[in-house]
Amino acid sequence: MKNILKYTLIFVLLLGALSSCEDDLLEQVNPNAVTTDSFWQSAEDFDKAVNALYSSLQFPAVSGQGLVKNMVRSDFAGSESWYADVKYSNLVWNDASDNVVDRWSQLYVGIYRANQILYYIDGVTFLSDSEKELIIAQTRFLRGLNYFWLIQSYNQAIIHDVLPVEDVDMHKPLSTREEVLSEMIIPDLTFAYEHLPKTWSDSDTGRFTWGAAASMLGKTYLYEKDWTNAAKYFKEVIDAADNDGLYSLVPNFMDNFTIENEFNSESILEVAYSDNYKEGASGTRQDDIGTVPGSEATSIASSFASITGAGGYNTCLPTYWLQELFVAADSIDQANPVNIGMRYSQRTYATIAVEFGDGDYYQAPLTSTDTEKSKANFNYGQGSKVKKWTSWYYKESEDASTSARSGINFRHIRLADVYLMYAEAVLEKDGNTTEALKYIEKVRARAGVLSLQHYMDNNSGMIPVLDKARFPNGLAQYDMVAVSKESLLHHLRMVERPLELAFEGHRWYDLVRWGIIAETFTARKAEEDLIKEKLLDPVTNKMLGDKIFPLYLNERVRPDWPVPAANYNSAVHDYYPIPSIENQSNREL
Repeated sequence: MKNILKYTLIFVLLLGALSSCEDDLLEQVNPNAVTTDSFWQSAEDFDKAVNALYSSLQFPAVSGQGLVKNMVRSDFAGSESWYADVKYSNLVWNDASDNVVDRWSQLYVGIYRANQILYYIDGVTFLSDSEKELIIAQTRFLRGLNYFWLIQSYNQAIIHDVLPVEDVDMHKPLSTREEVLSEMIIPDLTFAYEHLPKTWSDSDTGRFTWGAAASMLGKTYLYEKDWTNAAKYFKEVIDAADNDGLYSLVPNFMDNFTIENEFNSESILEVAYSDNYKEGASGTRQDDIGTVPGSEATSIASSFASITGAGGYNTCLPTYWLQELFVAADSIDQANPVNIGMRYSQRTYATIAVEFGDGDYYQAPLTSTDTEKSKANFNYGQGSKVKKWTSWYYKESEDASTSARSGINFRHIRLADVYLMYAEAVLEKDGNTTEALKYIEKVRARAGVLSLQHYMDNNSGMIPVLDKARFPNGLAQYDMVAVSKESLLHHLRMVERPLELAFEGHRWYDLVRWGIIAETFTARKAEEDLIKEKLLDPVTNKMLGDKIFPLYLNERVRPDWPVPAANYNSAVHDYYPIPSIENQSNREL
């Protein structure tokens, strides 16, 4: 996939002659310029255009560091007060904030590139019908995907379904969520589903597939609460995995987040990055602009890696609730060979770094010793660090010397996510707990943790409420509940998806579609207050005693929740506002 994702190409929108000029010298044509008259003339030109289409997925606000600003909005992560990202954690963005503007703009770049291809391929005779069909299917998948992301981020969008060729074409009104779904997302993804292949040759690894289209259709219907259609498409992907061997869970959970096993059997939609190409180019920029080179790399790792010795800035920090969920609730199955010699589960090991945990961190011990200092820097109330999408397992530090370059691919959809979405869909559709449990257990078994059946066998058919943090609430053991549609949905929402999919870009959108942000933030704020009562001296407000399992805090309790818990307003915060640049430039708004 590395060889198809990036071909530096600047597409020029020809708006026609905006003014006449009496100076003939100013009307001379540059014979070396790429124009619409000289491009789109061969199969190679369309191949380059499709490569540029794929490269739009690499943009930071689509698959890179911009996703971090969305992660810190959720109950998974927060940021420190001295970092710019804290405004997203505290829910205080506006229509000119960087991620509000960048995500909108970068998604529309992809849509524009898609519309160019669809416009110029019409009537082409040098491509066969089957070649054209494959190009159109990839193009419409990307366009449908970007519109899906737009309505999840903004709850509305401007429909550009054809290439703008005149100035008036750029000025269009907003369309509702329902209009974007019916006119763009469903038709585009359906066309892709009907025309994309299930697999590509090795030289085309990473291109969009039938499985990606089916998964995105299922996800689209799930988000719109059409449980029947959601379950249908997810089950088709699962059946293709079971019957045709199209997909399978990789035995090692961590293979989904490393540079060694990219485009593996679990991957369904993956964006390629590389830190080997264009060395020195910033990982924050993907396209060449003027004389400033773009990059094939991503800068997302710099938001997670520790600031002390690991080359990052740890602007995104796991919340105490998530940390406890990993180290205390994701109990390992001692009989599962994947956990031999490990204190915590595969999921914990690959997702967060925690003091007294398993293994090293950037070639140094997690906990400082008499002879070697830890690079994790678990100080000042920072109880854990994010490992996913970082090079902690094979480098001594992130590549900060060349502008935060990482080559780890970003996986937007993988089979484990499809299993969990399918379980949710069948529970919502007809309350089928047996079918839902089957796929929840597959995910848990791969992680090497105790099955829900284990809990049921030892607790009269009941399962634990693992998301209720025991430490702040002073619980000796977890509350137990009977298995039902409601209890399994709660488990999916607050235990299984958090543990399996943390920091993969889904959580905020999950919380919004479930409508549980207010109650979730309120619960996290109450837990934070209880942690302070347990760990801080009420007079001096300083930490009492030694570090305590499962948070191992020192110096302070980080204040993640007072501001967002007080600020949250569904009507204001569930979706970003339409960016100011769109309102200012679009005459129809």
